[in-house]
Amino acid sequence: MGMTNKQFQGFVMLTLAQLERALKESPENKELRELKVIYQSMLEDGN
Repeated sequence: MGMTNKQFQGFVMLTLAQLERALKESPENKELRELKVIYQSMLEDGN
């Protein structure tokens, strides 16, 4: 069973929120920053 666009966007937004929390604890983590950029672009591409 697939995921609807709305469900996918919800998943991406939830993941972005968790990435934000992680970046507050480790603001110098390059991998987290790069992952955040990727997820933000996924959300923007979905609109």
